[in-house]
Amino acid sequence: MAINLIIHACFMFLILKSQSYYLRNYPHLKGIASIVGPLLAATFLIIISCSIQVILWSLLVFDFGKFDDFFEALHFSGTTYTTLGSGKQYLVPPYRALEPMIACTGMLVTGLNTAILFAVLSNIARKNPDFEGFFD
Repeated sequence: MAINLIIHACFMFLILKSQSYYLRNYPHLKGIASIVGPLLAATFLIIISCSIQVILWSLLVFDFGKFDDFFEALHFSGTTYTTLGSGKQYLVPPYRALEPMIACTGMLVTGLNTAILFAVLSNIARKNPDFEGFFD
């Protein structure tokens, strides 16, 4: 779980760096064009980060569950990470404690993703006169 959060923190840092790069190199963009680039970049990096985390969980649970192949472990990890859950697959005892850990990591990361996207949007709105009063 700690490795996943470290990976996600690194990607959050990349998101903030990409936003500052975008604002520094494209100050002439106004209106919606000033929002689209940073939000797309942030969303892309979030998807990559979450995909890496799900794959890491899949590698871990592949040996602990009753999975015939890696793709079943990937499906299990993905549905558990998103807290969707399928109920078809499960880990064998004593490794069932990993299931809530995967779900907790996914919920925590969802909150962090929401916070970083809001931070990106509010930072752009503060620096762009087109959005004056947008977050007041």
